[in-house]
Amino acid sequence: MKKIKLIVIVISLLNVICSAQNPQVQNLLNDVRLDSLTNFVRQLSGEKSVKINGVTDTIKSRHYQTIGNEKAFQFMKQEFIRYGYQIDSFAFNTNGKNLFAIKTGYKYPNRRFMFGAHYDNQPTTTIAPGADDNASGSSTVLEAGRIFSNYNFPYTIVFALWDEEEPGLLGSIAYVPAIGSNNDTLMGYINVDMLGWDGNNDSIADINVRPVANSITLSNRAQSCNSIYNIQLGLHIVNPGNGSTDHAPFWYNNFSAIGIDEEYDNDFNPYWHTPADSLGQFNLSFYQKCSKLAYATLADLAMDTLNTVGISENTFAAQFQLYPNPFTEQITIHSDGQNELIKKVTLFDCTGRIIFEKQVDNHYTTLFMSEIFNNGVYFLKVFTSENSFVKKIIKQ
Repeated sequence: MKKIKLIVIVISLLNVICSAQNPQVQNLLNDVRLDSLTNFVRQLSGEKSVKINGVTDTIKSRHYQTIGNEKAFQFMKQEFIRYGYQIDSFAFNTNGKNLFAIKTGYKYPNRRFMFGAHYDNQPTTTIAPGADDNASGSSTVLEAGRIFSNYNFPYTIVFALWDEEEPGLLGSIAYVPAIGSNNDTLMGYINVDMLGWDGNNDSIADINVRPVANSITLSNRAQSCNSIYNIQLGLHIVNPGNGSTDHAPFWYNNFSAIGIDEEYDNDFNPYWHTPADSLGQFNLSFYQKCSKLAYATLADLAMDTLNTVGISENTFAAQFQLYPNPFTEQITIHSDGQNELIKKVTLFDCTGRIIFEKQVDNHYTTLFMSEIFNNGVYFLKVFTSENSFVKKIIKQ
């Protein structure tokens, strides 16, 4: 990572953002373990030995011209295999090699979100821990692999680890132009680079964004997740964001992008690119919060099928009344149209999962939901003999 801001990259076709917690996202965030995050940092920065193909070894440097770079690749590949992922790689020059771990979506396998970080580091010294830059980001991706392996998603998620970012974003520059060549749609990429330093303890992180494709909307989604899931970061929105790490090639190829990282303008890590860049310099609480924000944003996007599955809110027909909304115990749907009978009602949660369906064949129906559902946002789809209408409802 150069001495400038990080960027997270995400492309999305989704237009509906739920304004309440998705219980599955919250459950996923509850699985985040700081000891697991920091254990990965220790292993990648050489503070703790690793086993690669059953042999104990130490990653003393991940510089692209050292053997440690290949050791890091093999170690990370081994971890993703252990979690059950399909593995792919992309060699872009004699030594440079990107690593991909793929979790195929159960509904839309050709629509992908990506989450990544670069794993090479500086300086060129024999011992180069590179803990903040960028074992912090690589470890956040590895921890995501551990956690996300326990959940299923309608969209495919690809975890990416880029090589040779330091000499000029070589790994991502080589890869990004080929996106879509296999008929896959990239819906989003999130890149993390330097998440551990918070020297003034103000818990402020940057979101870098540019007005490219749907980037502004994605920045808003990350900000919403910070609030909804009570992550408690102060967010500094940088627009236009810089182009100095692996998000940039996505922007330059017209993909939506946002960025999450530690604050650079007012609190830059003084140990950057030195042998003193170690885990001992981390603000651990801040590191965990940054990782959680990235996870919440990724999971919230990858679980949001509302637009794609056709339950995004549309105009509720004038002859229908729905009350009260918000509701607490029950909600009534009434048709004023003489010939417009309600045939069926379907309720979806924010992930697109069907909660229940009710056959009606009447001008009105009342749904009793006082003990069935958690508080939050749901979508009610009303079917008539000829039409259907969707309305967002809120249980409180």
